[in-house]
Amino acid sequence: MAFGSFREFIDLLDRSGELVRIQTPLATELEITELADREMKKPDGGKALLIEHPTVNGHPSPFPIAINTLGSWRRMALSMGAESVDAVAAELGALMKAKPPTSLREAMRLLSTALELRHARPKVVATGSCKEVIHRLDDTPPSTPPWPPAAGLSPGPGGDPTLL
Repeated sequence: MAFGSFREFIDLLDRSGELVRIQTPLATELEITELADREMKKPDGGKALLIEHPTVNGHPSPFPIAINTLGSWRRMALSMGAESVDAVAAELGALMKAKPPTSLREAMRLLSTALELRHARPKVVATGSCKEVIHRLDDTPPSTPPWPPAAGLSPGPGGDPTLL
């Protein structure tokens, strides 16, 4: 199963009972990581968490945070549209062991496998939600800076801005 967007995958997790939605504002600095750490240490990886109102340096963020979305074998299988991760591994293992066909029967079997994989090719699309907001270089800068120090976030240990 291919997903048209990450939002579709989140909706599937929600319908499958694999997602906990958190409405309470939580700080990205320590609260979310602590909550996620506790959830990940539960048996079978816990649940995926969707923090709908995170805060950054005490200010509300317009972006929700999904965490632990692939933290269990079941969610990994769901992400690949399979019953289990083992089924996907077996399918990939069979592909890796594929040899050039030596008979018409083997060629037909290989062709059927190729037809099953036709969905795996990348697709170029003209429209999509990722293209709804376009920032051009000649426009005014976006209101949300792309680099954490530009957003007023303090650098991490040793002044490294990548370790917030």
